[in-house]
Amino acid sequence: MATSSRILSTDVSGRLGRKLLFWILLGSTVFTLLGTAVQLTFDYRNDKEAMLAQLEQIRTSRLSSLTSALWHLDEAQVLVQLEGILEMRDIMYAEVITPEGIRYFRGKQAEEKNLYVQKFPLQYRALERIDLIGTLIVAADKSALQRRLRDKILVIGITQGVQIFLVAVLVVFIFYMLVTRHLRRMALYTSGLTIDRLQEPLSLDKTSSKPDEIDIVVRAFNDMRENLLRDIKHREKAEQKLKEAEGYIRNILDSMPSILISVDVDGRVTQWNQQAVLKTGVSAEEAMGRRVTDVCPNAPVSMDQVRAAVSSGLPVKIPKVPRKKEDMVEYMDVTVYPLTTNNVQGAVIRIDDATERVRLEEMLIQSEKMISVGGLAAGMAHEINNPLAGILQNGQVIRNRMSLELPANRKLAEELGTDMALIHGYFERRGCLRMMDSIMDSGLRAARIVENMLSFSRKNTLRMAEVDICGLLDRTLELAANDYDLKKQYDFRKIRIVREYEENLPLICCEESKIQQVFFNLIRNGAQAMGSQDRPPCFILRVMKAGKEVRIEIEDNGPGMSEELRKRVFEPFFTTKRVGEGTGLGLSVSYFLIVENHGGRIDVDSSPGKGSVFIIHLPLVPADQDADGAS
Repeated sequence: MATSSRILSTDVSGRLGRKLLFWILLGSTVFTLLGTAVQLTFDYRNDKEAMLAQLEQIRTSRLSSLTSALWHLDEAQVLVQLEGILEMRDIMYAEVITPEGIRYFRGKQAEEKNLYVQKFPLQYRALERIDLIGTLIVAADKSALQRRLRDKILVIGITQGVQIFLVAVLVVFIFYMLVTRHLRRMALYTSGLTIDRLQEPLSLDKTSSKPDEIDIVVRAFNDMRENLLRDIKHREKAEQKLKEAEGYIRNILDSMPSILISVDVDGRVTQWNQQAVLKTGVSAEEAMGRRVTDVCPNAPVSMDQVRAAVSSGLPVKIPKVPRKKEDMVEYMDVTVYPLTTNNVQGAVIRIDDATERVRLEEMLIQSEKMISVGGLAAGMAHEINNPLAGILQNGQVIRNRMSLELPANRKLAEELGTDMALIHGYFERRGCLRMMDSIMDSGLRAARIVENMLSFSRKNTLRMAEVDICGLLDRTLELAANDYDLKKQYDFRKIRIVREYEENLPLICCEESKIQQVFFNLIRNGAQAMGSQDRPPCFILRVMKAGKEVRIEIEDNGPGMSEELRKRVFEPFFTTKRVGEGTGLGLSVSYFLIVENHGGRIDVDSSPGKGSVFIIHLPLVPADQDADGAS
């Protein structure tokens, strides 16, 4: 509205008309002045020539009669002749001077510079002799020429000025009617033109039999308007498609589990997907335009690596970058892809959470170790079992033959002339009985090691049954409380037990004795670990349903373990106990029983000073039965 008012006021003031009037007046004035100057020059020259011709006419018309009157000394006639000369145009004065100094003067004196003075000698011819009897001096007025010139200039100027002004006004009026008012209408139309008003065509209040230039401009403008409408519609469709494509691509980027961050060569963020928002807590609006090192100071990638990818044009891969988060260690796979768009260089940083994959790889490595140990155990067990059985059998026989209770021992001693009590006392005082018991204990311990090793070599036919896992845990606790080795070193009754069992848990199909062995190994290791610290020991047992599995957690508040120790905790023969206190097979056997025999999973979460949590996942239905049901 303000623009229309401004244009209207400008048009009403006749800005273009004033310009046109000014230039018409200026051009006409210049040409008129030039023409007038030429005309006046010629008129002035003609007047001057006429004045000079008039002076020459005095020579022919007046000079003889004046000479005669002066010869006869007819003063009256001389004056009459001078008066006659003064009556001629532009003559200022006429004077006759005789040689004797007699002067006859008629007219007015004036400055010499404003006069044309012409002298004529007065000669009288008598017979053969010519006598100079005087001189006629005639002065013509130059200022008369200038006055006539000024009058002409004034008349021409007034008449030509009025004429030029009237013509200019007429031209301006015609120009206004033919051009200016239409331009004003076009200016008002364009000033109020918006996208919503593009449908309204431009029309002028004019009628003409043949189209002129204004009509051509209007037609061209309407054609441009229609083209613009088509272009706007095409652009709107393209923008809509672009928005849909951007939204689609944005949804794809946001739905990806990876963190995707695009940066320019200076490290400023140009793209920030939803996963980056969730992981960093920084919104896309806050991150855009800032340096990635400022937005995410702990990013597992440096600007040097980004620049290396951009400069080389090749992706830079950084696998398994560790990052400590609270009490856990996470692993990130980082890939930096170089990006060139419209000659603008940058990079796309992709960050994937590789923690689960690293743990699966560790479990795979663990499984491969188990398989290799199983093959080794199969050969070793068969080679060790036979001599070990002989040792234990013969050791038991020797121990029986040293016993006082067997009648055969006493009878043979009497036959040899001695007493069995003396023989038994001798062996006891020499420590033979103690050494024999040590041999038996070591043999039995070796037998248990062989039995554990055999668990790796074959998968026995399991006797599956539905088991209440919470009840099995409670029975295992009672068994651990009555275990001799535990009671020998710790008082299990001083360990606080916290049960967090989910209600109405379904029964799971498993081999009860094997799962109880796993629970027992974990509880025994936890009790031994908590016995080495001053704070009150505590077990937290959790059982809950997780989809088609049951999740069992056995948590202790012991000293915990480092990341390096956690990675090796399921390795066969790996132990942190003193020599003779552990074989390093308890957790390995537990791993084998859960993973291989029951198709479950076992993992540990621990950090120094924070205790350990062993997490077991057991399927509600064994994998082989589930597959049969599915088929």
